[in-house]
Amino acid sequence: MPQEAYKLRTCYVNGAEHLQNAWNVNFMYPGAPNQWSEGDWTAFLAELKAFGYNCFQIWIPPTLLVPGEKRENAAKLIKKLMEMTKSMDMMFNPFICVNSYGADWYFACPNDAGDKKIIMEFWDFYAGKLAGADIFTIFPGDIGGCNRNGCDHDTFLDLCGELISLIKGHSPSTAVEIGTWGSPFAGWGSDMRHVPNWDGSWNMITDPKLNSAESPAYIFNGSPKRVAECMKSLISRLDAYPVDTIVSINLGFNGISEPEGKLFSKLANPPFAYDGRPWAKKIAEKRRITSWDYALAEGELIAYPHWRLPNIKRKRLMEREAAPYFGAVNYTMTPKLNMLSLYAVGQLMINPERDPDEIASEFTGLVFGDPKIGTLMEAFEIVGGWGHYPRRLYTKNELQKDFTELAGRLEACKGAKCELPLFPDSETHRRDLLWHAKNFLELTGKYPDRGAIKKKYWEKSLSIYDAIPMSIDERADSAAYGYSQIGSDIGE
Repeated sequence: MPQEAYKLRTCYVNGAEHLQNAWNVNFMYPGAPNQWSEGDWTAFLAELKAFGYNCFQIWIPPTLLVPGEKRENAAKLIKKLMEMTKSMDMMFNPFICVNSYGADWYFACPNDAGDKKIIMEFWDFYAGKLAGADIFTIFPGDIGGCNRNGCDHDTFLDLCGELISLIKGHSPSTAVEIGTWGSPFAGWGSDMRHVPNWDGSWNMITDPKLNSAESPAYIFNGSPKRVAECMKSLISRLDAYPVDTIVSINLGFNGISEPEGKLFSKLANPPFAYDGRPWAKKIAEKRRITSWDYALAEGELIAYPHWRLPNIKRKRLMEREAAPYFGAVNYTMTPKLNMLSLYAVGQLMINPERDPDEIASEFTGLVFGDPKIGTLMEAFEIVGGWGHYPRRLYTKNELQKDFTELAGRLEACKGAKCELPLFPDSETHRRDLLWHAKNFLELTGKYPDRGAIKKKYWEKSLSIYDAIPMSIDERADSAAYGYSQIGSDIGE
């Protein structure tokens, strides 16, 4: 296997308002906790580069698309991040969900003249402010998309053509990436749940009263026939897009980017109808492609130390077999906690053949002087949720043994010399891992005080929501409750 199998190796930090926690960055709310200084950003980017990444991706959330002082300040900060990233010889890649707007996540309709004006205004604003970005991603949705006023997947592709011209008008050297995330093109046309008289609001389209066997989620409802229509339309337009255009396309057209039936989510249609591999191969014949496998290294909601290394390797090898992927992305909502995952994904982007256990041991050997810590951390991966497909199923007795040993080793390695650039520093990381290990030890024991742990988790991880507005999807309480229930479904 040649070195640097993926030429574009991207780390994506999702710092939006609905994913705030103590281990994430707050770049949206001045005066609130968890803001990073310029020195913090420098240390983080140095860490990414040392781990093998060469591109930093950031989402500009809908809240920051509304004209005003908040948007102006955000644009200045993001431009500064772009300058810092490029000064470190790394690429910078902002992206915007193509038509979602405001803190209430309104889905603006391109076929409505007033909404279209809103869409073009915020794209023009950021394309101008971030001229010089190496890549600018047009993201179809989630959040975003539309099926009002005749909107369908072709509406999204039409909009892409206009936005490519707009972005290139500000910065001819910027490569534009077209996202296909979803089943595909999340939220466009029949992929979006059909709600009569939908007003474009998040609350209306996601109303749980509308759940049905036909549309259990507000997106990921497109039929196999529609998938083929989407991809044929995209391929037919590629020759009209600039030659440096990139297309992000996953192995499977569903929420877990999975083409194999045994791992399909409950929301997906039968296996192979959503297999993206044939389409990836066809698109790669015309334009560079990247993998945007969002939930591969960690999911959303609960912040905890992840260990999904075997599945990451499996997906990387599948991608290399399926098509000549130019790049891949690693998403995180916990950049200050999941450094092992960041390191492992970076290493597997360079060489997908590497052994996951070897990588885990290598990381904690370099950071704490103890390779065994890395393999013991697999015990953390017992939390069900998005992208959770563990290699090993534990009993509570096994977990008690492993977390006892892990906590002891983390106590013993205090003061060890760290051989990697780390953000935050290795001592802070050691304390955070120990905090979780002790919690998991109690949670998998006989009589955990789940109420006390929920309170402790809120204070440690989510107390920022005591200082900032709750996101419109109001998920923070669910995260705290979910953390407090860890281990409750595991047998002795």
